[in-house]
Amino acid sequence: MAINANPAVFATIDEVILDAYKKAGILNIAYGIGSDSQWAEKAAHGRRTLNRLLSAFSTERFFEYFVNLDVLDLTAGLGLYNIDADVLNIVDDGSYIPASNDPEEEETRGETPVRPLSAFRWNQLSAKDSQGTPAHYYVERNNSQVAGNLVMRLWPLPSEAGKIRFRTHRIPGSSSVGSDNPDFKRHWEHWAVLALAYEFMTDSSMPLDERQLARSDRDRAWELIKSYDTNNTPPDVVFVHSTPWSGRYL
Repeated sequence: MAINANPAVFATIDEVILDAYKKAGILNIAYGIGSDSQWAEKAAHGRRTLNRLLSAFSTERFFEYFVNLDVLDLTAGLGLYNIDADVLNIVDDGSYIPASNDPEEEETRGETPVRPLSAFRWNQLSAKDSQGTPAHYYVERNNSQVAGNLVMRLWPLPSEAGKIRFRTHRIPGSSSVGSDNPDFKRHWEHWAVLALAYEFMTDSSMPLDERQLARSDRDRAWELIKSYDTNNTPPDVVFVHSTPWSGRYL
């Protein structure tokens, strides 16, 4: 028996949407992409729905797939930075890269941690103009920028043009072009079809019992893949205790 050595074909966005409509019972099995004049409207609705699904579920157990390592270039004496609009959040501590390493950003020396700071703690700093090696960052998420991007404040202000490497949680790529591949791993396709099918059935006001069965299928598919797509590295254990300097000493 011959086994095809090539990997399974990665479906396009419109193929995932088409299969979801069929799974929901809205389109028959023989229907194809562009089979009638209504396909454009069906596909547009499906793409918008897929965009919403991926944006919502990117904060769940698919989290690690949407996390990148990005480097922020610093300017000496400047403590306020706009983060790229496709970054949803900053994850954990950053790592300060001294300017002496420039232009190297990975095989470096002398890195130091840059830890998150609460808005309250940043506001209580008595010398916000202090300069040195940045040790803390505070992220504003109040959407004060026109583009909706995050704003980062560093303390102390950098005394040199170093860099900070962060793990950033990115927004999923757009599903608005049907011939593109969706922004998820190949083995997520079954879940995506079932999740879209449930949304389409809800949008079409199909009977509640049928929708509950579709939701159950979606959730089972989710459980099968979510543990595989999380970070399997050992966790870091951090002990926190009150001291006279923490403000919580009893």
